[in-house]
Amino acid sequence: MLLGSLVITGIGQTLLYALLPLASRPLGLTESQASAVYALSALFWSGFSPFWGRASDRGHGVWVLCLGMIGQASSNLAVGVVLVAALRGALPHLWVFPLLMILRGINGVLGSAVLPAAQGIALRSAPHKPRIAIVGTVATCWNIGSMSGPSFASALIVFGSGAPLFVSAAIAVLAAGIMLNRPAAQGAARAPLPPRPGASRLVRARIWPFMAMSLALNTASNIVAQVTAYFVLDRLGLSASAVPHVVGTALTLVAASSVAAQTLAIRLRPSASALMTGGALAVVLAACAILAMPVTWVLLPALSLAGMGLGVGSLGISTAASLMMRPSQQGAVAGTLASASSLGAILSAGVMLSYRHWADGPYAMVALLCLGVAIASRLAPRPRHG
Repeated sequence: MLLGSLVITGIGQTLLYALLPLASRPLGLTESQASAVYALSALFWSGFSPFWGRASDRGHGVWVLCLGMIGQASSNLAVGVVLVAALRGALPHLWVFPLLMILRGINGVLGSAVLPAAQGIALRSAPHKPRIAIVGTVATCWNIGSMSGPSFASALIVFGSGAPLFVSAAIAVLAAGIMLNRPAAQGAARAPLPPRPGASRLVRARIWPFMAMSLALNTASNIVAQVTAYFVLDRLGLSASAVPHVVGTALTLVAASSVAAQTLAIRLRPSASALMTGGALAVVLAACAILAMPVTWVLLPALSLAGMGLGVGSLGISTAASLMMRPSQQGAVAGTLASASSLGAILSAGVMLSYRHWADGPYAMVALLCLGVAIASRLAPRPRHG
């Protein structure tokens, strides 16, 4: 149930990446306004993730997890209502942007509880297993959801523009209800030791290089997620009916390749440093290929390679940061990393401002960011224990 909840919440987190670009033109939203919607949610996500991680470490893991799932479901339900009403003419288009900002802000405040709570629960429940296996399984389930969100939306949008949001909200509430009725899961959520005074500062001091790399890699990931729909729409010369299919296929390939690469890494258990370096370089190569030949038959395999790189790179960062701290601090570690990585959505919004003037700019920035991660991964501290 824990891993399934991560998949469900990941899907709900990224549904709007596929829905909003398609709805933005009829509703009169610009690319910068769409990016601002993502950015505000990410700002709150970044601010509240460490708080929820520390709350999970104090023994409230299941409650924190379920609060996050229900909060995200409520936000998605309300966003779906706004989009449907506006597209049908029942809501003035002028109101759409401020309403989306408010509702996605709610998602940022409450939805940010899910990932740090889940990782803390998982690591405290199996303290003697290899960290890469636990962290990797949590990360893989989250990525299955978050990277499959756009394709999930593409599959259900035939039933209406709000259908993907309504379905994901219903599933999340159902899963949260089941989790709250599992006493064994609540017992596993209790932290073995209370956090020490100043623990949050200690966590940041020990893992700041990984926070910086997580910020860069997740900025690149958010750029890929946000720009792909516009890139396909504007640069590939496809018909309007073909665009949703190609976008869904492209982002599904990103998700599938990321999950496959993480699953293989969990089995082979290479060093965290190798995962970070190899993953970042793979994304650099993919971005350069897209810039060199912006055609469908290059875009799809290049995004598959980018998905592999983003998947193993994020796994390497999460594993290395986890190994730097004790089992009783894992919720705080996950929350702090999530805080740093969520700022990537804000930075990606700034990068997306260049899209209208330079369509290749976002992918060029992806290449530069991941090149920086590859260099930093060779200089970062190595964990002393496994």
